[in-house]
Amino acid sequence: MIDLVAENAGLRAALASSEAAGVQRELVSQELKHRIGNLITVVQAMARKTFRDADVARVADFNARLGALAAAQALLIDAETKAATLAHVVREALAAHASRNDRFLISGPAVALNGRQAHALTVALHELATNAAKYGALSMEAGVVEISWTEADGELNFTWRERGGPPVVPPTRTGFGTSLLTTNLKAAFSGVVELSFEPDGARCHLRAPKPAASSK
Repeated sequence: MIDLVAENAGLRAALASSEAAGVQRELVSQELKHRIGNLITVVQAMARKTFRDADVARVADFNARLGALAAAQALLIDAETKAATLAHVVREALAAHASRNDRFLISGPAVALNGRQAHALTVALHELATNAAKYGALSMEAGVVEISWTEADGELNFTWRERGGPPVVPPTRTGFGTSLLTTNLKAAFSGVVELSFEPDGARCHLRAPKPAASSK
């Protein structure tokens, strides 16, 4: 896993240096995001050439994960210059998957996240949405995904719940995407992640201490 604490510290130091040199933080942030976007584009091009004889679907999955990583990095940078809200992170992470806004039912109070949490949640939502589009609720016209969260008594509860899709068959093994999703969320939020495959739809539940950023 990338050490995002160290990465954030380095970014913070770079932004502080830019301020000392009289350069606006926003300009530095935009330049960083631009460079990350260019790097991701180069890596995607290299992957297409290197794996041109590989399974097309696997290469597409790889490129999609790179795209999600780029979006997560942009949120990580933004979180160092302005607060990242949970609702904003959810909508940004799902923008590429929402052909119709009514496929996602999103609700929850205002909760601020730090950069590491915004990064992990973006990657996790990409994995969940991709799986839903292939095998779950988003693979059928009537399917929807309910995304809701509550924050009370010092605890955050975040739930992804699919309904209206095909009957769910639990996977026989834990794939890379599932491991990426659960490991990152647990580490970033210091919480517990429960991923279940119920007959009427997949469900992912995160229970964690109230994000420190939300107290600011």
